[in-house]
Amino acid sequence: MATLVTPEKIAAMSTDARATLYANCMRTVDNDDAVFIVEMIVDSGLPYARKKEMSHGDAELRAIEVIVNAPANEAALLGAAGSGMPPLAVIEPQIVKKLGNLYRAENGGTVAAGYLVAKRLYALDFEKGPSQLMPEGSVARSAATFRKKPGY
Repeated sequence: MATLVTPEKIAAMSTDARATLYANCMRTVDNDDAVFIVEMIVDSGLPYARKKEMSHGDAELRAIEVIVNAPANEAALLGAAGSGMPPLAVIEPQIVKKLGNLYRAENGGTVAAGYLVAKRLYALDFEKGPSQLMPEGSVARSAATFRKKPGY
């Protein structure tokens, strides 16, 4: 890995600096280094979220994670990816039903949901495609599409 971020550097950062690094990495989930850094920040146990932002320790983010990783939702994710549609589009209605107005862009909920969908699809040998607008009425404005990696 080509990352210059280490657990020691994360520990030496201020909460705001960790929050900025975390947010930047969450926006670039198609990068293995970014995913690794997010996991390193979370594993550090140190605070990394400003009060208004959703973070890995929050019940809301855990609820999103449970929905995204539910075995019953895998077929919907794969179907959306196979049809060129953002997989978040098929999962987001469940997230909204569960969290209501706690799921929103202002607290990082939409970014976190996109990150978790991407992480799930990467584990299933997909790669990120272009972003598309989400369907009318969605909370997220746009989301990534995914395609099966060549040779899988």
